[in-house]
Amino acid sequence: MVLGLARGLLVWLLIMVVESVHGVLRGLVLAPRLGEEASSRMGWPVGLLLVLLVSYLAIRWTGLRSTKALLVLGLIWAVLTAVFEVAVGLARGMGQDGILAALNPATGTIPYSALVMLLAPLVAARLRGVA
Repeated sequence: MVLGLARGLLVWLLIMVVESVHGVLRGLVLAPRLGEEASSRMGWPVGLLLVLLVSYLAIRWTGLRSTKALLVLGLIWAVLTAVFEVAVGLARGMGQDGILAALNPATGTIPYSALVMLLAPLVAARLRGVA
């Protein structure tokens, strides 16, 4: 299981790279044309699909098969993703109020991103027929 979790961390890093490229492209292409709010609304489902696609393509490589192991990996991904998103917000100059708003399910996306990451390994494994 340790090797599978280590490989799972590499998959998470790949997801963060893919999502970062997606975010940059969204900001460069969609935001100037549609506005930040509209491009963000469009970007979220695309990001969800990207996470599921990378997870789907890589889940066999992790070697994780049990529901418990996949949920442990998902929990690790969820925590790391929340920390990553807060760190990116801080690096972009977001203040405490902005961070709290991003963490609030009523106003921000971080809780939903974390939920997607929690479930992505299990969903991908089930779709691939390995769990």
